[in-house]
Amino acid sequence: MSAVIMEKANELAEAITESSELAAMRQAELDMNKDPEAEKIIAEFQEKQKQVYEIQTRGEQLGEQDKKDIEAIEGKMSGNPSIKAYMEATDKFEGLLKGVNMIITRALSGEDEAGGCGSDCGPSCGGCN
Repeated sequence: MSAVIMEKANELAEAITESSELAAMRQAELDMNKDPEAEKIIAEFQEKQKQVYEIQTRGEQLGEQDKKDIEAIEGKMSGNPSIKAYMEATDKFEGLLKGVNMIITRALSGEDEAGGCGSDCGPSCGGCN
């Protein structure tokens, strides 16, 4: 592998590590982990997730009660400020990574060599500014 490519990859990794998006996501995760109500909701979600996996592994369909339970847990998650803040921060960080991937993919495919953005580029793309 080219030393120049590896150097640029390390620079990119450092820039991502120093990004406000990653810092916000990490802080939101810390805040969420300090919230006892959030912990309870997450444990409930993980238990339900395990049950759904077992049902699907057996090749069965989810029952109406399972679907209602999932909706109720999702409602609790979106209603909890700590979980909501973490989910929003995670979405923003994932948007940053998606933007980086789009730029690399476009460069490799030869698309849009001028560096402009396409219709699939959103506010968190990172390539439009």
